[in-house]
Amino acid sequence: MSVGAARTAATTIGFGAVLVAAGGLLLGLQVDMLGDVSGTGFVQLSIGALVALGVVFLRARSAGLPRDGAGTVGLVALFGGVAFVVSGVLAPGGPWMFFELLLLLLFVVLRKPAQAGEGRGASGATGATGATGATGALVLLALLLLFRLWVTYQGSQREWQLVSIDVPILSSLPFEALDSIKRVDLGSFTPQELNFPPAGLDFPLTTALWAIGFCLCVAGLALLERALAEHENDRIHDLISTLPGPLAGLVERLLPESEWRALGLHGLAERAQAKRIEELVRERLARQREFERAWTASQVLASTQGPGLTSGIQQALLDHGSAAGNNAQGDPR
Repeated sequence: MSVGAARTAATTIGFGAVLVAAGGLLLGLQVDMLGDVSGTGFVQLSIGALVALGVVFLRARSAGLPRDGAGTVGLVALFGGVAFVVSGVLAPGGPWMFFELLLLLLFVVLRKPAQAGEGRGASGATGATGATGATGALVLLALLLLFRLWVTYQGSQREWQLVSIDVPILSSLPFEALDSIKRVDLGSFTPQELNFPPAGLDFPLTTALWAIGFCLCVAGLALLERALAEHENDRIHDLISTLPGPLAGLVERLLPESEWRALGLHGLAERAQAKRIEELVRERLARQREFERAWTASQVLASTQGPGLTSGIQQALLDHGSAAGNNAQGDPR
């Protein structure tokens, strides 16, 4: 079953890489009015690669580095996917492209990475935080994509500005000499900044390609992130499986699979994983023994309290003590 799971994770990594490659190809294409296909340029891709480098670095701090071929392929595909998505949503040129880059870098830097071993014992809280961060990143990228589509639409209509505002009163005067001041153009740009083809851009077809490419890249990134986590879990499970059966089951009960990444087990070499698992088992067993000693020595159980939080906690401890006593006496349950 472990070998089958590892193969499934590796296959998912490969499929996610294919989705990322296809999406990146579509995000880098544009179609002109004659039906010819051309590229969108390498400036955006270089900026996307810069952001992707920061994202991969922050991920490596929390999930570690890949330790085998499948993990390496997944990390490279993850880097390419982030680079393609970022380059695909940035404006084609102009000063606002660098403003968008600043927003992305601020989001990456200010987003607190999930540090390994920070005491994030509640794996559910960790997962909720990660989901919130992923949702925020997706919303930001979608907004940037909409802005790029608007800029592209304006250019395809030969409107070389982001928006044009009519000046009150002046715009209603019937004097041609005032035409130059009747409207205020905001965010002017040129066809060269947009890297438009000479024949003009086929806006519907081009934006359809970009939208499909964006969806493919996002889907590929989601698959890669999940498959890489499953692949690391398979590595840890294979290591624990080298222990005798009952002992391996006890270790997996002390260290649930849902907490392996939060406990800093992902991305470690096999020897480092073994030492980390040993430390965690010792720590949790010591914590359990400390609780048992505190419970045994406590005299609060003998007191009687009215309904409320105190009585509820006392009853839970009494039930725990009864269950421990029955197990010690060989209760068949």
